[in-house]
Amino acid sequence: MNVKIAHTLNPGIIRVPASKSLAQRFILASALASEKTTLLNTGNSEDVLHMLDIAQKLGAVVHAIENGVEITPGVNPVSNLFNAGESGLGVRLLLPVLAAKQGKYTIKGKGSLNKRPMDAIIRFLEQNGVTVHADDGFLPITLEGKLRGGKLEIDGSKSSQYISGLLMALPFCETDSELTVTNLSSKPYVDLTMDVLNQFGIAVDHRSYQQFFVRGNQSYIPKTGSFTIEGDYSGTANWMVAGAIGNHAVTMHGLKKNSLQGDAKMLDALNDSGAKIQWNEHSITVSKSENNSFEFNATDCPDLFPPLVILAAAAKGTSVITGASRLIDKESNRAQVLQTEFGKLGLKIKLDNDVMQIEGTGTLLSGTIHSNNDHRIAMAGAIAALLTNDSVTIEQAEAVAKSYPEFWIHCGIN
Repeated sequence: MNVKIAHTLNPGIIRVPASKSLAQRFILASALASEKTTLLNTGNSEDVLHMLDIAQKLGAVVHAIENGVEITPGVNPVSNLFNAGESGLGVRLLLPVLAAKQGKYTIKGKGSLNKRPMDAIIRFLEQNGVTVHADDGFLPITLEGKLRGGKLEIDGSKSSQYISGLLMALPFCETDSELTVTNLSSKPYVDLTMDVLNQFGIAVDHRSYQQFFVRGNQSYIPKTGSFTIEGDYSGTANWMVAGAIGNHAVTMHGLKKNSLQGDAKMLDALNDSGAKIQWNEHSITVSKSENNSFEFNATDCPDLFPPLVILAAAAKGTSVITGASRLIDKESNRAQVLQTEFGKLGLKIKLDNDVMQIEGTGTLLSGTIHSNNDHRIAMAGAIAALLTNDSVTIEQAEAVAKSYPEFWIHCGIN
């Protein structure tokens, strides 16, 4: 599917999508709990739908209600085959959780997820009581045995999602656990996980994010019967950039002002670039002021790279974004895809290990880019149209369904 976005794009007022990152955590916690939970504003992204299917395979009963779901947990898994779709977070949460349950389980995925290495979590599980059968470190993966608690250690440099999965799994171990994490990346996402665990009565302590202490034999008991998933900063960052570089302000409803989401750091980049940001009681509005080049460390929020690149393209001068090494194992090799695809629009991007330099000129050429089946590339391509004198066409535009199915509707494409 190809979508053509004109330079006159004017989204106006946006009801932002639910955070799929938070929704997946809440769905899994609800499936593991001892009481029924109502989740509101879960959204309908592909990743969320796959996690709802996982919840049912874990034995939960999922009942759709207006703007959400009711999840009644079961006792034991009702299937030994689980499908995470293309959700990297989903599979990395699920692997440790299944390992903490006695049995034999197979986890598969599709598309780009089957090309994303799982070596780190495989090695960890094998060292701690679980037999793992995998295809050279890739999905599908079959687990047998039961995860042991105690003194554990894992390298967190590849992904914090493994740490989140372990924090959700270790409460099921019979013994208390002390998890030592080296080189932890994306600490804000671990904060999100610990906050969700706290909402379900799970005690986790840590020492400077280097050691995590988790009591064994804990139960997931929701502190309240209903949770509302907050809006997603990751996808909404594109609309923030649209407001900052276009001729029309963009107002977004549904974001939490003091959110734990790592991608809320987008506001810092917008401030540095000179954009106007105004919070109201239920919304945030971003509008154009200056377009300054900037420097930004996106190591803990790598999903912001695509909208940050468009923000940098709008400035005259060189912007520097660090953390590019975090982009290799995304839905695409995102750093190279950004360089190649937006190079088609005349943007010069230099990659030097962990550093990305963008030579902004304030304008882009009209043209066509390919999403490479990466939802974040597709969305950034739409916002890039604002810097052209005509339009940008995005090939394989359906990729946005992974996280933001309504994105093209919000662009005015029906």
